[in-house]
Amino acid sequence: MVNITGMTMNDYTNQETAMRAPSCLTAMILFCVLLYIPVYIKANDQISKATVAGWSMHTNRDTKVYIQPNNVTTIHAPTDICTKKQKDKLFLLIVVCSATVHFDRRQTIRETWGNYSTYKQMSKLYKAVRQKYANYNYTYDLYTEAYANRAYSRVKRYISGFNQLLPGLAKALQENLVNEKTDEKVPEEKRFDDDVMLPEFDMNEQLGDQTEANYDYYDTNVMKIPPRGYEESPDLEKVLSMLKLNKNFRKMKDENIDFGNTEVDYKVVFLLGLPANDNDSYIQNKIEEEVQQYGDIIQERFIDSYSNLTLKSIMLLKWITIRYILKSDDDMYINVPNLMDILKNKSKEFDEKYKIQNSKEYLLMGHLICGARPILDSSNKWYSPKYMYGGRVYPKYLSGTAYAFSWDAANALYRAALRTSYFHLEDIFITGMCAARARPRLIPSNDSSFSYQAGVGDWVNCNCRAYAHATEHRIPLENIRRLHQQLQKPDLLDTCERIRLTQYVLI
Repeated sequence: MVNITGMTMNDYTNQETAMRAPSCLTAMILFCVLLYIPVYIKANDQISKATVAGWSMHTNRDTKVYIQPNNVTTIHAPTDICTKKQKDKLFLLIVVCSATVHFDRRQTIRETWGNYSTYKQMSKLYKAVRQKYANYNYTYDLYTEAYANRAYSRVKRYISGFNQLLPGLAKALQENLVNEKTDEKVPEEKRFDDDVMLPEFDMNEQLGDQTEANYDYYDTNVMKIPPRGYEESPDLEKVLSMLKLNKNFRKMKDENIDFGNTEVDYKVVFLLGLPANDNDSYIQNKIEEEVQQYGDIIQERFIDSYSNLTLKSIMLLKWITIRYILKSDDDMYINVPNLMDILKNKSKEFDEKYKIQNSKEYLLMGHLICGARPILDSSNKWYSPKYMYGGRVYPKYLSGTAYAFSWDAANALYRAALRTSYFHLEDIFITGMCAARARPRLIPSNDSSFSYQAGVGDWVNCNCRAYAHATEHRIPLENIRRLHQQLQKPDLLDTCERIRLTQYVLI
């Protein structure tokens, strides 16, 4: 046979091999796909099992089913808040979302920042120290950024090290100011208000040495009692009666009496659900004792768990009718004087601008978080399965550690929550999703006085952060009492105010 193609046997073999190659590649791809399908099905099976506790893919997420907007679901309500008379008085209600078993945390809050008497005392201290430095030229202070992050004892040593230099420098500055006069004999310029204090640079000592010329004492020194005839065995009741009848005895004015004033402008209540175990009567009995003793518990009919925190916050919105509300966790330290100042300034600004127009106040503020993404790791505390939220990025929201809002905002958020599918991460749901769906749409605003980060650093930094902020996050239970005591010490407040002014921003 004659080979008319001119191809050798090797050429035929190579051609057949080239033709078989695509077929082999296709077969290999199909083989890999067949191997992958069971793995994919198994992985999918595992993903579907990674659900949020109590909220599976098939759980009804219609919030109205659980909130029951037309029914009273409250088991316990706090006393002296729901009456119309008390609601008209209250300016702020702080609602602390607390776990049923956190008895120690609730008691600590009652005895520290939640105590109204200490709030009044701290307000006076804060007002005094800020008035003291109202015109203070902080550019001459020695509290620099570096000092703010060091221990207070070291800061004192730095200041004392400059004591020898400052008197001479201040004297030279004062002489220079006196001698700098123009030909027209213009009165000398005063560059700063505290030049008298500069030579010694010890403001505590300077203020401590001031005379008390402005105090209005009684004409008769009270140390002169008991009156004649009662020196040896004075009868106190008779002495007081004689003094009251004496026309020269000046009476204390009623407005100067602080104690016994029931006109409180804020209150603290604790919001709880039911104990996690239905048969846990011990925990519920202790809660009943709290209710009887303190009257500051709101308890609603849902299981108190982490994945049910959103239900807790919706119940809060359902219950509240006060002008301003602060929602807080029970591991927070709330600087109530600062918080009240912030909200009073907000209310004053709103009233002056909009009250005549009968406008509604839609305030929603805290620590703003932007660009947060869902976490798909089921072992993470903030895990978010696709069936709960399918988006790539969460809407802007406020940290759930503490955020403040007005009653009009609460009403709008509540209505939006009733038509939004349940999502277990409370702060994202309330201040992000519901705020975006509210009518009108609510824009959460950032306020730097709401601290999201845990208080870290040395002694002076931690205390002064709490002094400058309205809220501090993750304060250990054993530190809350100590921090509260420190913030009532005038010397520390003096230090913190100077640091705050020197840095010119919140610490």
